[in-house]
Amino acid sequence: MSAIFKKWKFLIIGGVVLVILTYTLGPIVEFILKVFQRPAYSHTQFYPHWQRFTNREAGYAVEFPSKPFEYHDSDEIISNLAAISYHQFVSVLESNNCFMVATLSESFTNDFTDEQINFMLDTSVKGALGSDGRLLAKRNITLDSNLGREIEFQRAGNFLKMRFYKVGHKFQQLTVSVPLANQQASQSTNASYFFNSFSLLPK
Repeated sequence: MSAIFKKWKFLIIGGVVLVILTYTLGPIVEFILKVFQRPAYSHTQFYPHWQRFTNREAGYAVEFPSKPFEYHDSDEIISNLAAISYHQFVSVLESNNCFMVATLSESFTNDFTDEQINFMLDTSVKGALGSDGRLLAKRNITLDSNLGREIEFQRAGNFLKMRFYKVGHKFQQLTVSVPLANQQASQSTNASYFFNSFSLLPK
């Protein structure tokens, strides 16, 4: 009976998390693809000026190539779900290179198995790709002892590289987006430095 209860508890809670991942990642990727088209963000740096950004609430530190700003439009998606909070910080370089860290936090009390976490990470990948994304590469990664995924894909004329991590009750998502014509830039020192600078803060 206990095992059955735990199974259904995961399906219910995990289902809620998966719905959130699916419905937030789509609009988030759309935002990333359009952010450099907005006049408010058009006056950006052409060369990186790396600055350490620490988000104690979300539990991470990272180096952004320009001053980051917090983006709030996705709040409406999860405003009625008290168990979920979502925050994303974005940095734009050369008006068309986007660097982002997003954190989805859930306050459910249950712990997930590695199998369940892998299922959630794979769902995150599908949510990011949407219906028109072309997956180029995917691999399993870890951050400390936390499971993750890394993907590269094309979507709407852009090349994106993402990393997802499940860290306790948080999903951490890192993204670099560049125009498809500059696909090699995603493998540049800037992108690598950004991804490799991400670290978790001590609890």
